[in-house]
Formats: sequence, C-alpha cells, structure tokens
Amino acid sequence: MKIFKNINRRSITAASSLATFGLIAAACGSSTSSTNTTSASAKTSTTIAPATINVGVLPIADVAPLYIGIKEGFFAKQKLTVVPHALQGGAAVASAVVGGSLQFGYGATANLILANAHGIALRFVAAGDFAASNSTNAWSGILVNANSGITSIAGLAGKTIASNALQGENELALDSVLLKNGVNPSSVHVVVLSFPTMVSALAAGQVQAVTEVEPFVASIAAHGGKLLSPLFEGEQPGMLVSGYFTSAAEISSNPGVVKRFVTAINQSLNYAAENPSAARAIIPTYSSIPSTVANNMKLPVWSSTITSSSVQGQEQLMKKLGWITSNVSNSQLVWSGANK
Repeated sequence: MKIFKNINRRSITAASSLATFGLIAAACGSSTSSTNTTSASAKTSTTIAPATINVGVLPIADVAPLYIGIKEGFFAKQKLTVVPHALQGGAAVASAVVGGSLQFGYGATANLILANAHGIALRFVAAGDFAASNSTNAWSGILVNANSGITSIAGLAGKTIASNALQGENELALDSVLLKNGVNPSSVHVVVLSFPTMVSALAAGQVQAVTEVEPFVASIAAHGGKLLSPLFEGEQPGMLVSGYFTSAAEISSNPGVVKRFVTAINQSLNYAAENPSAARAIIPTYSSIPSTVANNMKLPVWSSTITSSSVQGQEQLMKKLGWITSNVSNSQLVWSGANK
C-alpha cells in the first residue's frame, strides 16, 4: 500500500492551499482540552491573577524551550500554568488557536504568512527557532540515497520529493534552493509525508529526495544517505523557521496574559540556547526521540529576538512563487511586544 498520495502542487489553488493550512471553520474548538484561559490580571498595580493557558505544539525537538520553561519555573513566576497539547501538525494547532480552545500555538513562518494573506489574523508573539547561521551547523537538509545517481540540486528536476506539508516551510525552502540552482520548482513533484516516514520512503525508493530536519537528517546520513544541500540554511541562513503565535482576538482580550507568556517563553528560549544539555535532556520526555539520539543530534537555533528581514524575505519569496498575492507586513505578522 502506498504511504502517500502523489500530488501535483502546481494544480493547487489559493483556496485549496488554505485548506492544507487547516479547515479552520470545521476545526474550531477541536482541541483536546476544554480549559479556557483565566481572565487577565486583576486591574491593580499589585495583583496578578493566575491563569491556565493551553499551548499547541508538535512533538519535535524545536519546542524544547517551552518544556524547559515549565520545568525551570519561568512560567510559574508569571503565575501561568502551561498545558501543552501535542497535535499532529501545524494546521491542527492553527485551527484550535483560531477557534479559541488553545490560547497559543507553535507554527511555521510560512503558515502564518499564508494565513494572514487570506485574512486569518494570527500573530507571532515570540520566536520558535531559527535556521543555523552556516551550512556546517545546519539542522535541516535535502537528502537523497547514495546510489540514486543524483549528485546535485540540478539533478532533482523531474523528481518526486517529500515535504511534511504542501505550501509549508519545508517546501518554501526547497523551492528557494531549487531556484538558486537553476531548477524550476514546477518541474518537481512534491508529496506529503511525516518526518519519520520520509526515512523509510527514501530507502524504499518511493521518493527520490526528502526535505528533512534533525534527528532524521543524521539518521538518513548514517544509513548511506547523501546531503545535497542544507534546507532552511540553503534558503536564508539565520531565518525565522517558526514561532509561538496567538490570534489578534486573544491579544486584544487578554493583553496581560499574552505579555506574561512572552516574558516567560523568551526567558525559556534564551535558557535553552545557553544550556543545550538541558534541551537534550528534556527532548526525550515529551517526544519519541530517544536519549541516545538527542544527545548527539544538531539542535535548532533558539533566540528570543525576531528579526524582520528573515520574515520579509520569506514573504517576498511566497509572492514570487504565487502562493500569495497580497503583501503581509511585518507589523501584521509579528506582535509589537514580541521582542520585549
């Protein structure tokens, strides 16, 4: 039985690409938790009301800072009780945030740009992770089998390549790398596979290349795979790959809670960056990544500062590719208090 459906992405319209982002209307209220955010802080200068917040995440290494922040008490210091909800993908997280059953979510930059371009008001309030500053430290990649006969990005023309989502962060980076190497993105066939499934699909020859992240980059390389190019780093070194976001409605309704969340997650991001051993220790506690792998994998890059240049670069590329037709300004995408 085939493990994926071969999809010609060039037949996807703006409406259907939005559907891949999530059936927002259908999924509203579909989160696994019914807990609502406690009201924002009491309106006095001396009292902060405790609040419980539900945060949608993916079970991947990238969200280690959130769990570190819980363990180290950074959220508790802000009188926030964080309840993480590990969902299947970014579309499910975004849908639940729009529906109000999650107050915050973790998602890719491309997804938020796409949402805002279609009138869905989601705002980054904090960074998630970044591409490495150079290829040596890259934690993502475009890989092929060593015996595939493909020796360069130019050799990917006409091939079937796996991505974790259509018109998502991985496909955007793939298209960028293709363009830089003289390959028309419309010449390749993109199919959707989960990160773990890509490993076996590549080995079985069901796809000719994959767009992967750690620890799967290292796993494929260890089994004879060949890295053709870094992925995110191949698009733009240091770019914002993902972030923590909420709805414009949540920011308007509970600005105090949002500010406290930002304070705590920024502290968590900086702590993870300064203490990689803490990140490696906590990753196996919430994901299927074993300790032996977590201890040796290349970690994502964490920082509390969102730079506008990397966001704008992705927005411009999405326009060039025809994914969006309207401009999405940095002020529209990133909350003004994100870096504070």
